[in-house]
Amino acid sequence: MDRVLRILGVLTSLGMLIVVIMGAIVTNTGSELGCGHHWPLCYGQVVPDTSNKETFIEFSHRAVSALAGLLIVILSVWAWIRLTKVKGVKFLSICSVFFVVLQGLLGAAAVIWDQSSIVLALHFGISLISFASVLLLTVIIFEETKASGSIHPRTGMGMRVNQTLLIIYTYIVVYSGAFVRHTDSALGCPDFPLCTGQVIPDLYSRAGVQFGHRVLAGILALWILITFLYALIRLRHERWLFWGSLIAILSVIGQATSGVFVVLTQLNLTFLLLHSFFITCLFGILAFMTMIALRKQTK
Repeated sequence: MDRVLRILGVLTSLGMLIVVIMGAIVTNTGSELGCGHHWPLCYGQVVPDTSNKETFIEFSHRAVSALAGLLIVILSVWAWIRLTKVKGVKFLSICSVFFVVLQGLLGAAAVIWDQSSIVLALHFGISLISFASVLLLTVIIFEETKASGSIHPRTGMGMRVNQTLLIIYTYIVVYSGAFVRHTDSALGCPDFPLCTGQVIPDLYSRAGVQFGHRVLAGILALWILITFLYALIRLRHERWLFWGSLIAILSVIGQATSGVFVVLTQLNLTFLLLHSFFITCLFGILAFMTMIALRKQTK
């Protein structure tokens, strides 16, 4: 049965990743009102006419989100019962259910009532937390049901602080990116690497919103690179840190590259979705590294 639990964890994590990407499809195709202002029904129907593209996209997103939510509840309850004495399982089980419900309620509120760009930008961030909670719960399930056992770090307080601040800062960058999209500022800087032909554009404009996101993302990339180099030079024995930071670097490269092509291709959907995919992967791996870093240190 433990094998089935592990498979369920993997499927649920993949399901949440798909939900995040589908949410990006809804936003970037303007399908937020594909079911009108109706929720949970779609134009008053359980299964609407999906011949309209926007309706098909929005309804599909709702259906997949509902299925993922059901899987999360099953996974969380099962993990709680099977691993009730394992530290972190109850907390992550609660977080997984809470944030997927909160994600759904925020989505419903955006449909039923008009929301500000500030509130709309929160939706993507909550989706990432929901994904990360399920992913971390799945990691613990694998650790506790396989002979290899759990990972315990041999790093100092400095790395613990570094990872904590890094995941918090990453969330700020994520929010700034979502804010760019929900304020229609994705082409506020229609060129790269300059912004409207300037090094520093007018900050009180859509160009300023896009420029601010670029600066924050650049700092994040540099921070992760420094973490990777430190792990490579000083902490190669900490495989979780070395490989985690390497995956983080690759995710940042993918995110940055897709972001550049989003601008150069004038919001091509493929690159928009790749941009969302890479930031989701980045947040997931950083959440994993933070969880490990915060564990009790081994001598």
